[in-house]
Amino acid sequence: MPAPEVPAGEDSLRGLVQQLSEEAGQLVRDEVALAKAEVWETVRRAIWLLVGIGIAAVGVLYLVVFGLGIVVEWLPNHTLVTGVIAAASLLVIAIGAGVALAHRHIQVLARTRASLREDIEWARAQSKRGRR
Repeated sequence: MPAPEVPAGEDSLRGLVQQLSEEAGQLVRDEVALAKAEVWETVRRAIWLLVGIGIAAVGVLYLVVFGLGIVVEWLPNHTLVTGVIAAASLLVIAIGAGVALAHRHIQVLARTRASLREDIEWARAQSKRGRR
């Protein structure tokens, strides 16, 4: 039994609708994948920010403790040791601050939002072009 004949216009319209639905589904999957990747990147940046703050806090703690040691034990022998420890504490603070500053810019889903805006602008442009 032969397949029913479909007018050429309907067949191409059906194909276009099917292609549109497939591409829309792929676009949604791509946007979700981008959002997931961006969320994980944000989480990693936040963790590194907290690590940097923690390192700096440890450095500050050591500086305060040994700074008080200088005041309490103001003897010539202890001053040199405490000064070296205080300098090392300042180095730890600088490293922690550097790590924190390097990861301070945490933007949630910025690329995903930009990508969605581009998609919407493209769809609007296509819609306007189709109306003409």
